[in-house]
Amino acid sequence: MQWSWIGRKREGPKSSATSSDAEVVNRLKQRDENAFLHLYDLHRSSVFRFLMHMTGSIDVAEELTQEVFVVILDSMCTGNIGQFDPQKGTLEGYLLGIGRNLARSERRRVNRVVSLDSVVETPEWNQLLENFCQKIRAWDVATLLEKRSELRSLYRAILELPEHYREAVVLCSLQEKSYRDAAAILQCSEGTVASRMNRAKAILAAKLRKSGSNVLSAIIVQGKEDADAGTAIEASGN
Repeated sequence: MQWSWIGRKREGPKSSATSSDAEVVNRLKQRDENAFLHLYDLHRSSVFRFLMHMTGSIDVAEELTQEVFVVILDSMCTGNIGQFDPQKGTLEGYLLGIGRNLARSERRRVNRVVSLDSVVETPEWNQLLENFCQKIRAWDVATLLEKRSELRSLYRAILELPEHYREAVVLCSLQEKSYRDAAAILQCSEGTVASRMNRAKAILAAKLRKSGSNVLSAIIVQGKEDADAGTAIEASGN
């Protein structure tokens, strides 16, 4: 492998948790193993969650997460890591952008029947369920079972959204990114993100109304991104 040097012991200080993105990139350009491991440890979970939500498959998300970091390893060898501009976004956003492209390619390549059994048992989805039950202050077994069923319906509806709407919902609602950060990842304006979110909410509400999951969908898809909407739309002139 052209990046087989990764894994060798290297001298020098390790990247700290407070290293700026620009510092990490500079060290990656120098083929600093510790900088790569720092990047992997810091952002692997975020990349995996995004890909899990985009693909609906834990196995595919794990494979694509590894591919994202293989892309970084290859970039370190070729010098293309310099394409990242810390003035235009974050390293996390850069990684999510790579993951987004890989997920799109995977979706075009494979027409899979998605099983949600493993996904809705993950810590991420259990946390969503817990947050919802805290809001409605209900912890009895019957309510938990009912809301877990609603969560499954919501997730299925999210996976059925057109790709550009699903990306906005995953980033802004499920991963709580600001419209500004989402716009950088999706390479569009904040106003476009706001528009996509509004349209996605309308589609989800219509789909989930039939299954009686309106309350759950409203709480999950209405996050802090709503605070960005007015500013984003105003800035775009829409």
